[in-house]
Amino acid sequence: MDTRYRMTPNAALLYYQDCWARFMACLHLAAFDMVKVNRMWVITEFNAFFEEETALWSEEIEVEVWNSELSALRLYAEFRFRRPDGKEVAHGYGCWTLLDTEAHRLAPLTPFAEQIPVVAEMTTESHKKMRFAKPSEISHQPSEGSLQIPEIKHRVNPINLDFNGHVNNRTYLSIAMQQADEAFLDAHAIRRIAIHWLRETFLGDTLTCQYKPSEVSHQPSKSSNQQALGVLANLTREDGELSAQIYTEWAPRTIATDIAAQAPRD
Repeated sequence: MDTRYRMTPNAALLYYQDCWARFMACLHLAAFDMVKVNRMWVITEFNAFFEEETALWSEEIEVEVWNSELSALRLYAEFRFRRPDGKEVAHGYGCWTLLDTEAHRLAPLTPFAEQIPVVAEMTTESHKKMRFAKPSEISHQPSEGSLQIPEIKHRVNPINLDFNGHVNNRTYLSIAMQQADEAFLDAHAIRRIAIHWLRETFLGDTLTCQYKPSEVSHQPSKSSNQQALGVLANLTREDGELSAQIYTEWAPRTIATDIAAQAPRD
């Protein structure tokens, strides 16, 4: 939870991944099933759209996932978070691929297509990939009045690692979210996150996270807001290669809540 006792974006990514992993385990396609055939699931994209007030700490929410699109190399899995009364908290999707662990290349999903149920009519957002500006394409001369955000460096430690020895994908989001200080969070609510994971990072590596203002996305969604503020975080390895790009979209808060009054009671 955050300082407002609300679900964090990192928690939203965790809930989505955990629910999808449990779903795939029911289909006998979980990570521990795929490793037997030298395959590994890799998430390459994540898009999440949030309502202004996300779930309160200890509040019950339902996490629902389903696969909405399957191609030769990509599987798109949608998600939705709802309160018991059916009111939506967040929705979005992730893009999954299979990696051949011996060849270190993408492997086709075709051999598993019959095991993967797809509900195309339940697609909630366009799966068209957002194009993020790379560091070389970004002007280092900010215009007057533009957002000024510092650079952050992070040295990878054992806590950041996943079961496969790579940096856990949620770590990149945790690093990127450091740009939002308490005053900013008090005045703004996150409305969208879009992540592209590009390259692995390992123990001892140093990640440099550079923040730049970004144009607000105008893709149709419940959470689109013309007055929103967009921020792009580029996380780069020491060799200059991009590891991840994370776009966050923020809107001015319009709801002032009394957390103590809203806390669930037994």
